[in-house]
Amino acid sequence: MYVLFSIAIIILLAAALIFRFRRKRIICRILGLSVPEKVYRLNCLLAPFGFEYQISQDIFVTRLDAWQREYGYRSLYDRASPLLGMVFDCEPVYFDYQGKTWLLEFWKGQYGINTGAEIGIYRADTLLSPAQRPYTLFHTVPDEELPVFELELVKGASRRYRLLRRHWWLAGFCMGEFTSPELLSLRLAVTFHSGDMLEAFYQGLLEAGWCTEDICVCGRRISLSFYTPHTPQPRRLFPLLSAFSQCRNRLFLWIYCKVTAPFCFSLDQLLYLAEYLPFAFRHMICIQKKKTGRRRKANDFSRKDR
Repeated sequence: MYVLFSIAIIILLAAALIFRFRRKRIICRILGLSVPEKVYRLNCLLAPFGFEYQISQDIFVTRLDAWQREYGYRSLYDRASPLLGMVFDCEPVYFDYQGKTWLLEFWKGQYGINTGAEIGIYRADTLLSPAQRPYTLFHTVPDEELPVFELELVKGASRRYRLLRRHWWLAGFCMGEFTSPELLSLRLAVTFHSGDMLEAFYQGLLEAGWCTEDICVCGRRISLSFYTPHTPQPRRLFPLLSAFSQCRNRLFLWIYCKVTAPFCFSLDQLLYLAEYLPFAFRHMICIQKKKTGRRRKANDFSRKDR
């Protein structure tokens, strides 16, 4: 019995020494890379998940060719978000244009261990009644019809980032940061390809409960500031689940900070995590409203990339 116990202790000590040596070797390897090399390596790791790293603002943004584009969007994803560790304010705006019902939605809040915001545009195959909208799958929009999105996420009195791109789903995430949704404000603008589409969206905003004083229109560009939602919120429908998700997010963030303590910059932290704990890296990067099929496909892409 004592022999077995001694062997177990020796094995544990040996494993601890191996992990310590491996950890130091990974840290030295990352420190030896130049910044362009780090950015290139990280973006190669992020591409299968539909994201890219923007070093100028130390954030993660969505790619135009992200694989999520194939799957469209439906309100079920918002309602299921607290189950996936995402606690946010969202504002779905429906409007009818050219014989189809469109959805332009924006979000701000906590996505796992990330603080972020999103805006996306989708359309149905036909005109929908208000009763049909929550149960319909909306598809993404072709490139020639994409608007120009502008996002500026503000936390308290501090601007976290600003993005401007022609996109179907523009999102930015600050890795390793915790914020309650009500502490965030989102300044956004959309430039449409036609004045008629802008007018249809404007009417959709009014139907969603927005006041004309809160909306600014200039040509084909419409801008507004998103502080308090005007529509029912998933996190309000399931308050206990949302509170549990936020507690879990805080715990995971604490673990993330402890594990990546040798570094203080997201670029280095994620490269370190990808080598030291690859499964944890994949979990941190899955920042999207996903269903089982989506998650499985992302993992398949990840395996092919390796």
